[in-house]
Amino acid sequence: MIRQLGVMLCGEREKMGETQKNIAGGIISISELCRVERGEHEVDYFTLQALFERLGKTIDKMELAVSVSEYEAISYRLAIEHSIEQRDCGRLSGLIANYGAYYDKKRPIYKQYIAMLQAVLYYIRDQDYAACQRRLERALACTIRGGWLQNIRRGQRLCNQEIRIILMMTYCQWKQGQTDKQLQQLTKQMEQFCEYIWCYYTDEEERVKVYPNSAWLLGALYMDQNRVEDAYAVCCKGENCLKENGALYPALEMLELESACLIIMGRQTEYDRCRRHYEAVMFLYKAAGCGPEPDMLITFMKSSFQGEFVITNELLRDLREANGISQEVLCADICSQETLSRIEKGKRSPNKKRLYKLLKRLGMERENYYGFIEADDYGLYEKVRQYNRCFPTVNYGNAKKVLDEIEGNLDMTRPVNRQYIQMERITLQVKKGELSKQEANWRLWELLCLTMPLVDTGALFYRIPFRTEFILVNHMALNLRYDDRVEEAVFIYEELMKCFKRSRVCMRYHAVSAFLLYINLAGLLEVLDRLDRSEAVGREGLCHCIECCRGDIGADIIANLSLVYKKRGQPALEEMYLRNGYYLNDFYVRHRDQNKLVEAYREAFHKELDPDT
Repeated sequence: MIRQLGVMLCGEREKMGETQKNIAGGIISISELCRVERGEHEVDYFTLQALFERLGKTIDKMELAVSVSEYEAISYRLAIEHSIEQRDCGRLSGLIANYGAYYDKKRPIYKQYIAMLQAVLYYIRDQDYAACQRRLERALACTIRGGWLQNIRRGQRLCNQEIRIILMMTYCQWKQGQTDKQLQQLTKQMEQFCEYIWCYYTDEEERVKVYPNSAWLLGALYMDQNRVEDAYAVCCKGENCLKENGALYPALEMLELESACLIIMGRQTEYDRCRRHYEAVMFLYKAAGCGPEPDMLITFMKSSFQGEFVITNELLRDLREANGISQEVLCADICSQETLSRIEKGKRSPNKKRLYKLLKRLGMERENYYGFIEADDYGLYEKVRQYNRCFPTVNYGNAKKVLDEIEGNLDMTRPVNRQYIQMERITLQVKKGELSKQEANWRLWELLCLTMPLVDTGALFYRIPFRTEFILVNHMALNLRYDDRVEEAVFIYEELMKCFKRSRVCMRYHAVSAFLLYINLAGLLEVLDRLDRSEAVGREGLCHCIECCRGDIGADIIANLSLVYKKRGQPALEEMYLRNGYYLNDFYVRHRDQNKLVEAYREAFHKELDPDT
């Protein structure tokens, strides 16, 4: 699918000192991995994803350009996930039966996925833990021969899918009842499993997808043996992983386990705070109009994917129409007009070389992927995340140091890299008061035009903005807001929302951009007293947070909604949203705006929001 990512995979594997055998085993042959790593061979998205996961890394950081057929294969899994959540056995069975049209049946990773789904289907239908376990064991055997614990001791690495299967297998074993000796053995296996994940899943964005679930299960096993201190310790470690990444699953289960530990340990004050956090997470589900998953085995199946996709067929069409170029002119000497028409309608996947020629003729020289920057070194994408995390702590000195390091390792001849670095330089200057917001916006606009130049049609957003472009526009809108030009800022956000909604790609696959869009648009609409629209955008944003497994973003939206109810004169709702917004922020250790929430509560209700502080 994406050849450059194969080269990146190779670089990261060699940096970590991992052998090709340990990464490829059970997924693809070593000879095929060699060709992938040299950039000579493309594999499908899910195979590539599994290879990165075996390094403990995620490709969520990459914004991927995919064809319609590739996107349909990816979104098909989302439909499967929804059918599992709804316990719709008929629909799930049909989706499993028809999945063969979207994958290479010879690939072990796909055989395993189907076998895993069949085990889950059997469980949903019959609630038979023993039968489910046997089917899961057969699923795991598609990629791992022999005992999984012995394999990881010998150096073989596990991907996310394999980890989920092992968790479900262990859960089924536990639920069938164990003798004391069997329970101790199961616990020992889970201890080694948790240690493996913590040591080898070094990318925090990937670790949070699997470690908290593993920590919860180990904690539950400890509690069965009255090892309360051990249960509490592993629970806290799993919770911290959730908090650091703002993740939602399995926050409720972790808080429930923590509460049980604190009661036994006689730590009443901490227990009271834990229950407030639990109630706040429950409120997030209630406010979004959905319920939490009651079955932990199904929770193990939930995906917290937060990647970004752009469909190449749509990109090509949008660029051509925005530039006022006919199909006949665009395709000259490249392909037939009929071929181009079929590509734009999504009836044909574009040949990669042909696609590059067409995009270049439209003024876009872009590789197949990037996430804020464009580089072949995975470590630089991790550095970008480190840089972004400097701002909640207002650590501008460290931010500049990390940004200097990123720039020093980038190819600055690439427009997207210049765009990202210069955008962040401007942002730092504004935050430190060294540049006016008006001057900043002029410079940001010039940077935007590097990759999204103005077109004769006058459309502000004639295609889906890429990540850096979206962040750039977001900075411009926020600068307008703080210059009291709120209407102009709202107009920008509404135009962005329309652009995203026009796309065939669902908002879940515009995760990073949509978080900011929902928060900021809802907040500014409230400032303009457009309360109904603000509430609607906020609630849609809460559903997006739950779908993408982000509780910290939900905390901000809930706090914003309290202002809507204040203006409507609904004090009971205002109090409920303000209180739960505060405790959600507290759970995720987002203390930057906590004082504002405390003051607002005190002013509105003449009492303290948090008597423990």
